[in-house]
Amino acid sequence: MSIRDKLTDGSVAFTRSELKIVRQLLSNYPASGLNTVAHLALAAGVSDPTVVRLVNKLGFNGYPDFQTALLAEVQERMSSPLSMMDARKPTPGQNNFYQHFLDASIHALETAKASLPAHDFEAAVDAAADIGMRIHCLGGRFSGMLAGMLWAHMKQLRPDTHWINGAEADEVDRLVDFGKKDTLFVYDYRRYQTGTIRFARHAADQGAKIVLFTDRWLSPITQFSTVTLTVPVDTLSPYDTMVPALAQTEALIAALTTRFATTSRKRIERLEELRRTYAITEDAFNRMV
Repeated sequence: MSIRDKLTDGSVAFTRSELKIVRQLLSNYPASGLNTVAHLALAAGVSDPTVVRLVNKLGFNGYPDFQTALLAEVQERMSSPLSMMDARKPTPGQNNFYQHFLDASIHALETAKASLPAHDFEAAVDAAADIGMRIHCLGGRFSGMLAGMLWAHMKQLRPDTHWINGAEADEVDRLVDFGKKDTLFVYDYRRYQTGTIRFARHAADQGAKIVLFTDRWLSPITQFSTVTLTVPVDTLSPYDTMVPALAQTEALIAALTTRFATTSRKRIERLEELRRTYAITEDAFNRMV
């Protein structure tokens, strides 16, 4: 469990003074915990001993132990494929790597199942089902495919659904129309893309609702997201796995399809009709040529 989870999951009862420290830590996590005890105490408006009591309550043997754990989180959060090649290389006993990898993927899915509150998932479905809002889907270098998949399904189920994909200049131009009638579904996993974070922040500043898909270390976008859905990304490969994120995306699509069961059928029938018409027109054109 991460230190952030310990601060937010309700398993620890904090005093009023300790809550001031908790808020300070969460306001700029993890950087706010990487300074001295005196600096954190001053920023939170409490005494140095209060900070020490808090970290002891969290299960650490003093502030240095707390900072060591926090630094380990930072290192893990920002790990690159290159830095993980040795840590995640197969061991000699792994004769059937395919089965071993699938076992690891199943474990990641089970972790994803147990770690996401039902309320958060339903909040994401509610956001996707709100016909009064325009929907936009955005992802990063690898997660962009998940954003495209979400868009491809959602546009069949509801109107005003858009995929932000292409040249950066074209993406930035989309921001001019963002406002309180827009919801951005954004994917951002470690090592977190500056362009994706900047776009989401500007959209939020203009009043848009942000639904974030991220990992357990949490993209900086979580600081201003309305809904946050997390999944584990650890696997045997130096490259993080997208399997749980894909499952989460498909679960959202399935739930939305159920939500729109009585209204989407006519829309999909009309889409199929248009596609058949287009195909006939294209065949006719080809015969003319």
